[in-house]
Amino acid sequence: MTTTSRYPRVALIGAGQMSSHHARVIRESDSARLAVIVDTNEERARALADASDCRWSTDLADAIACDAVVVASTTESHGEIAMALLDEGRPLLIEKPVSHDIEQVAQIVEASERKRVPIMCGFVERFNPVLATAADLLDESPVHLVALRHSPPAPRISTSVVYDMLIHDIDLALRFMAPSLSVTMSTTRPQPAELRDEIADCSISFDGGQIATLSSSRLSQRKIRHFLISTRTLLIDADLLRSTLSVYRHVQHEQVAEATVAYRAETVIDIPFVRHAGEPLALQFEHFMRLADGRADADSERASIVPPHRLADDVTRS
Repeated sequence: MTTTSRYPRVALIGAGQMSSHHARVIRESDSARLAVIVDTNEERARALADASDCRWSTDLADAIACDAVVVASTTESHGEIAMALLDEGRPLLIEKPVSHDIEQVAQIVEASERKRVPIMCGFVERFNPVLATAADLLDESPVHLVALRHSPPAPRISTSVVYDMLIHDIDLALRFMAPSLSVTMSTTRPQPAELRDEIADCSISFDGGQIATLSSSRLSQRKIRHFLISTRTLLIDADLLRSTLSVYRHVQHEQVAEATVAYRAETVIDIPFVRHAGEPLALQFEHFMRLADGRADADSERASIVPPHRLADDVTRS
């Protein structure tokens, strides 16, 4: 990445709700400058740009003129935008999913590799400090993951719950489990037909015998973000909403003679300290800046994009 000023100029494509969070994070960053917000809707672009103290545009050429680009437009527009920007050599952070079409995801990643241009997908949970702490606590491989990602209805979101929510936990499962795997999917979707894209559950079986059980819903009465990691010796319960961890270690259980109590179990519970290095979205952006200027491994980042999209595609097809 080459720049014409002290700070890389970053363009933000899209002016919706998620874009407002990206705009705030870029503005607060010490390593970049928000140069322009681009959206096909002039009114939206102008409003977010005014609130973000930057230029606005409806022309993709104004994004191409910048040093790096965050793409947070509609998922349907990602493919065309990404290919145009990669052709111009612009590093990209694309909100998840990169595309609903797995072949298009592969084409975008292939173009990034061929042109040697860094690309990143917005899997923001990778930067969640609770999960980073959980990973540090592991001294053996997990045997079972359980993820609950439930929310109340969100009529403004057109993307299916698989690509909106479940894909985060698919990505996490692939990062916590061994890379070599065979996958079996079972999904449950409710009737009537209009609810089919609002609940999706799946199970993933790995070669080593591990299992990931993932549940996502946009029909819940409350927001739930739990990620449970079980090994042979401990259970880590990560509450991603409250940013807390509980670690359980079973000590013993026994039958007892008292008439009123027939069974007793003893479990040790630890509450580890979670070090918060920053907001996950801000940490994600800083990683993108390191990718853009060559300080992070672009090949490794690129290789991590297709697998979760492929599994999400499997869930959708099933």
